[in-house]
Amino acid sequence: LRQEQPGEWGKLLGLDRIPEAKTLRNKIATLSENNQPEQWAAELCQYWMEANPEEASQCYIDGHVRVYHGHQTKLPKHHVSRQKLCQRATTDYWVNAMDGQPFFVVNQVVDPGLIQVVEHEIVPLLEKRIPTPIKEDNDNEMENNPVALLKRHRFTLIFDREGYSPDFFKRMKKLDIACITYRKYVGENWPDGEFTPQE
Repeated sequence: LRQEQPGEWGKLLGLDRIPEAKTLRNKIATLSENNQPEQWAAELCQYWMEANPEEASQCYIDGHVRVYHGHQTKLPKHHVSRQKLCQRATTDYWVNAMDGQPFFVVNQVVDPGLIQVVEHEIVPLLEKRIPTPIKEDNDNEMENNPVALLKRHRFTLIFDREGYSPDFFKRMKKLDIACITYRKYVGENWPDGEFTPQE
């Protein structure tokens, strides 16, 4: 902060000029008491989802390894693919809207894997926060149509092939949650006759 404009940083904090580092640390500690940042983030997420319920119905989930360079704690090692090394790190699972806007993030110090995090951390949060879909007049018709009923779901999760698991998909289907991902164990190519041109 020594090379930054004191007036600019002060505006960010709601002050005329930036205070010394000790005062700054005290202010940040006060702002982060009693889980206030988590509560604020949850309220923002709820607001964004209610403002765009259509976008909130399709959530992109992506995990990112965040390397820790400090010495204050001993974190477990994770494989960091961009550096091809195992380093002390945590994993952040971001839940984003269709346009890339982040709804929320789930941090895992010990990473149990995408499927476990989605099922036990992300889905319960989405069930609380995603707006309930509006009941349509044709709901009675859908109940009498098994094909339409199979396609009905509350929201869709989109993630990479780390989350590929038919058993996991079955558990999500029971909760009326759709999943889109890549197949993990790819076999032979499908015959060309299986595909037709679409506009």
